[in-house]
Amino acid sequence: METDTLSTELKALRDIQRETLKSPQDLDAVLDLILRWASQLTEFDGGWLLLAEGDSLVIRAATDRRDLGHALDVADSVIGIAVQEGKILNVGDIDREERYSRLYKVPAEGRMVSELVIPILDESKVIGVFNVESRNPHAFTRDDEERLAALADQAAIIIRNARLAKETEALRQIESQILSGDFDMASILDEILATSLELIGSSIGQLLLRDGDDLMVMATTGQEEVGQFRVRVDDSVSGLAVIEKRAINVPDVRVGKFAQLYKPVLGGGMRSELVVPLLEEERVFGVLNVESDKVGAFNRHDEELLTALAGQAAITIRNARLYKEVEALREIGTEILDRVFAVDEVLDLILRRGLDLIGAQFGQVLLADGDHLVIEATTGQEPTGTRVETADCVSGLAVLEKKPINAPDIRQGRFVQLYKKYLGEEMRSELVVPMIEKNEVIGVINIESREVNAFDRHDEELLTALAGQAAIAIRNAQRYQEVERARHREKLAAIGELYGDLVHRMSNPMGAIRAWVQFIVSERGHLLREDEELGEALQEIKTNAEKVMDMIAQLRRDSQEIQVEPVDLKSLLRIALGGIEIPPSVRLIEKVGGPLPPVQANRRLVSLLANLLSNALEAMPTGGTLEVGAEVVNGGQQVQLWVRDTGRGIPDYLQGEVFKPYFSTKKDKGLSHGLGLWWAKLYLEGLGGSIDFQSQSGEGSRFIVKLPAAGS
Repeated sequence: METDTLSTELKALRDIQRETLKSPQDLDAVLDLILRWASQLTEFDGGWLLLAEGDSLVIRAATDRRDLGHALDVADSVIGIAVQEGKILNVGDIDREERYSRLYKVPAEGRMVSELVIPILDESKVIGVFNVESRNPHAFTRDDEERLAALADQAAIIIRNARLAKETEALRQIESQILSGDFDMASILDEILATSLELIGSSIGQLLLRDGDDLMVMATTGQEEVGQFRVRVDDSVSGLAVIEKRAINVPDVRVGKFAQLYKPVLGGGMRSELVVPLLEEERVFGVLNVESDKVGAFNRHDEELLTALAGQAAITIRNARLYKEVEALREIGTEILDRVFAVDEVLDLILRRGLDLIGAQFGQVLLADGDHLVIEATTGQEPTGTRVETADCVSGLAVLEKKPINAPDIRQGRFVQLYKKYLGEEMRSELVVPMIEKNEVIGVINIESREVNAFDRHDEELLTALAGQAAIAIRNAQRYQEVERARHREKLAAIGELYGDLVHRMSNPMGAIRAWVQFIVSERGHLLREDEELGEALQEIKTNAEKVMDMIAQLRRDSQEIQVEPVDLKSLLRIALGGIEIPPSVRLIEKVGGPLPPVQANRRLVSLLANLLSNALEAMPTGGTLEVGAEVVNGGQQVQLWVRDTGRGIPDYLQGEVFKPYFSTKKDKGLSHGLGLWWAKLYLEGLGGSIDFQSQSGEGSRFIVKLPAAGS
């Protein structure tokens, strides 16, 4: 008889193992098979297999299917006693013991007399129970206990493996969503957390992703705000898993070193915590954190299961991020390549998108200029235009070696001497990628972090992809500017031809008017003396004719073709100042900085400057301050000059008219043809420069001229 029983047990185990291999994810089918084999090893009238879910036990297999899915409270059932004590419970007669009769729950098959409960243990953790009952008193023997305990051991292994297989399949389903492109990142993280909790039979937890020195809650069963709530890496149990790159199992968060680190985010009643890191190439980018209100709730197998799932979850999150990053790169490429920007707008956009892509806060874009790199866009306080020697900075290494430079700690090794603290004393790591166009490094994108070893190979790849698009966008913007300059020069030439024709047509009749006036004065002077009003009228005609002839002469000069050459702006400004009379009531302030490079212009710039100075003086009839200044901007590529007055200013309603033909604020408009600022704008844009102004009624105006430096 004993031999027959042993044979049945072995056959049962083999059958269960075959079913498990055939359908590893169909846990309920395997549990049902285990229960059927139990009926061949032990006689009973009712049997159930229940799995732990939080503080409840849920019936997953039953001899009467009406019981399936029912949940029993651990604290309010006979089987709960076996769970709480973690040992076999054999009750010979339920009704004879008040403790059991009070807790007994009648099944669908009716009230039973005796009951045998076998805890299903994963190490010391109860993950479920084997429960059989009989209508006969004292129906179960020690042999029954041993046989069912053997099946319970097998069930523990099957449950663990089936759960892992099920959760792996759940992650595969998530991967399918990612590949189809039809997913939401927040939903993916929620599903990963739910899968993790189900795997180890828990109901309380969080998924946190790293953000610099913090861990940010991205999925949770608690009330904390997703995407906003943070804990510090150096001051939390979750952070300990990041620092040590391993699972942290805390049996009691109120004891020892964990008491100081534990943050009761998920409720003040929590007692134990299990945290496993999400790793990507030895870099921790987040954690899975599960908690329980019971001391010692998680065992070694829970660590192993959650660690295995975390490895798969890390790949899933990586793939989801990668998909989003590829989409982001495509959108960025469309944004910076399909639209035409000014160069400075392109550079600012590249920096913003680069920081967004990597999830960083600090960075610069620098362009190559001979043996220097020039800061053109930055999150720091250093002015754009700051020049750094290529051979004397970390960014320069990326230029010289034509490859990304990832400095895990700029306070170590060769980076110590090269690092420039433009983005702050607290920076610790730096990633620089070159922007290369036709094998020429035109600049670099530089990203920095306060954290040591903040950037990995994946970050390099992302930023390199962006740098390739950025190089094309920068070249396109530069070429567009060159085309615009050429277009303005052509426009000026066409206007010059029109001016020339107009001047020629006007000069002859105006010259004739002046000649006839002179003839009348010389030949009929006696008539003019006799008729005083006629004499005054003729004098007015002569005066206006001479004004028009002066205007024609100015237009003739303005219509000449622009011949650009390097000129000394300081000298031209000095000539313009020397050609105007500054009244005693006006104080002159000169703010011309150190040496200025020659600018691309010609001597006609003198008349433009003189016009700006005259306009400023005209705006201050009762006196004031006239400020004239010049400085190098945009990394030495431009020289900026300004003329500021403290006069009456330009009213808001007129500011849109300033650069239109015939605009003038002078009281005596007969002294001006109203083409000065309009022509100045055309002239400067033809040189590749610009003119703009700032003005407030009653407080004065500031006109700013920018000209390209020679050779830029």
